[in-house]
Amino acid sequence: MTDSKRNLVLVSVDSLRADHCGFINPDSGLTPTIDRLADEGISYTQAIAPGPRTPSSVPVMFTGEFMSDDENWTMANWQGRQQRIGEHMTRFQHLSERLQRRGYETVAFTANPWTTRESNFDYGFDDFTEISADSPDIDSSKLSDSTLFTLADSGFEALPGDIFGWSSKKEWFSQWTGYFDIIQEKLADLSEPFFVWVFILDSHQPYITPRRHREESAAWEMYYSILRYWHGQSSDEELSDRAEELIGQAYRDAVRSVDGFVDALTEAVSGYDPVTVFHSDHGEALGEHGNFGHEQTLYEENLRVPLFVHNAGSAERVSEQVSLQSLPELFAALASGREFDPQAHTQPFVVSKTENNQVLSIRTPRWKFVTAEEDTQLYDLGSDPKESTDASTTHPEVASSLADLADRHRTTQTEKERVETAANELTAGGTPL
Repeated sequence: MTDSKRNLVLVSVDSLRADHCGFINPDSGLTPTIDRLADEGISYTQAIAPGPRTPSSVPVMFTGEFMSDDENWTMANWQGRQQRIGEHMTRFQHLSERLQRRGYETVAFTANPWTTRESNFDYGFDDFTEISADSPDIDSSKLSDSTLFTLADSGFEALPGDIFGWSSKKEWFSQWTGYFDIIQEKLADLSEPFFVWVFILDSHQPYITPRRHREESAAWEMYYSILRYWHGQSSDEELSDRAEELIGQAYRDAVRSVDGFVDALTEAVSGYDPVTVFHSDHGEALGEHGNFGHEQTLYEENLRVPLFVHNAGSAERVSEQVSLQSLPELFAALASGREFDPQAHTQPFVVSKTENNQVLSIRTPRWKFVTAEEDTQLYDLGSDPKESTDASTTHPEVASSLADLADRHRTTQTEKERVETAANELTAGGTPL
């Protein structure tokens, strides 16, 4: 290392629920490596995502800023949504840009289709590797080392036309075991100090897991759970108890695979003695509130995430809530060379939003206020952790106070956007700022 700067590693995992990690839920038993690292470092047991899906969460955690509204936004327009992310990522300084300017070599590996060059996530990275079906960086055979995946890929590619839309779906089947050798090769060539970001998809639906990490699902059960999940999503058909059980088994095995990745990566970087930050971008519903996956809802199963900082000089369990929106400042603190304060990034109020800010929540350690236009709910997370009963009529003073905070947040965001627009117009007109 040079100039006493610590090497930094950020591990992002898609769709990993907080309660499936043992350092948060001791009954889990799925994540021994994650739990060990969390126990050795600083674990945050009340970490909250800025949104319930990658497009509403990761752009915020990378820039520290929420995205502006888009009057033309629609969930059906994939390209429009990605373009909106790209515009947001050009407007604000990225976490990676901050570290690059501090003298870090910056390297990224991302398997998530929302965090690509097309959406400008490559800004601030000296080396950026997209792990996707149409990536210029890798062959699609590296998406997975599964024999079944290889057979399906070669079979579908040999057929005329794009049957089942395979070309756009196969990247969601990626497994870290297929491309880990690429990560190892690039790690060997790094200059110090470095910042490495790895974003894996293994706990994202369809929960395809290598045999070595499967303990609950036979191969046929794993693939059957995918088909039942997809059929239920497309037909709104209620899933049977057995189908829900199989989906839960497949998901837990996928979480085991994530732990296997953390174990392999920890060993691969151990010689560099890095500070490692681990988190998921959002949670995952497994039948709660009638949902599976990560819909446009702001329930705890969608927002509460695991987060720990390992090898930062102390071991502590932090129970105060913290938002992933604070990750840029957290990394700035880690890169500063000063003693890291685990409590510095906790907050009494945490804001989360669905895509295009259609639904907003204000969360305190006890309460969660959710508002969408004229519709509001208040949940007492202390006595009603499953968020089943609206408490706004029994605690109107709490609902009113949090509604005021929500209005204040919207006003602040609007003012920030006006200032930013005016600054951009001045810069575009050639007026120095």
